[in-house]
Amino acid sequence: MSDPTPQKNQAPGTAPDGRLVELARKAEEAQRTVAASAAEDRQKLSAAVADAKGRAEQGAQRLQSSGQRAKADVTGTWNQVQTSWQDHVDSVRGKLEERKAERDVKRLQNAADDAEDYAADAVDFAIAAVEEAEYATLDALLARVEVDEAADVK
Repeated sequence: MSDPTPQKNQAPGTAPDGRLVELARKAEEAQRTVAASAAEDRQKLSAAVADAKGRAEQGAQRLQSSGQRAKADVTGTWNQVQTSWQDHVDSVRGKLEERKAERDVKRLQNAADDAEDYAADAVDFAIAAVEEAEYATLDALLARVEVDEAADVK
């Protein structure tokens, strides 16, 4: 039987509870960036959008990589969620890019409305993901305690 102790002493940020700290930091960083960018001119705001898009794409790639490393029974479901979300993101981004090219004020207003709706949906998805992360982290901690207790019994 393997010793469970190394799992207890994981480096910060690698255990599920450490990842919640990183999540909170990222959420605070996003909030500060959005608040600061709201007052910027169009050029600086466009640069902030491009930067955020790049980070989001990198995050999606990391998410996909981590999903591929998951166990088979979890991977199937997680991959479906990732694929569905990525399809949604690609579709919305495609529509937004098409509308940005149009100069009609009404269409630009609709594009702005769509962008705001998409932002709200993305935040709602993130909130649900945080709630799921909380559950998964607590469940992982409980599972580790059960392993430790079982090891102590033997």
